[in-house]
Amino acid sequence: MEEIICPLCNDLYNTVYNCGHCEGVMENKGREQEYFDDYSADDPVDDNGNCCVHIFKCNKCGGFERKNVEKIHV
Repeated sequence: MEEIICPLCNDLYNTVYNCGHCEGVMENKGREQEYFDDYSADDPVDDNGNCCVHIFKCNKCGGFERKNVEKIHV
């Protein structure tokens, strides 16, 4: 049975993004849903179709960006 999963949530691969402001390397901070409150990581995954929204933080300027990570078939 085929499943659609987020490759970043499941540590299948790492994606390198560059900051839109300073071109610094962005670090994956996890799913956007996990930033709502202290217990949101325990909530069921809010699945919005073919993408998983992750928060990335720039290691150079400290800025944050939301990125849609395309899910893959496994």
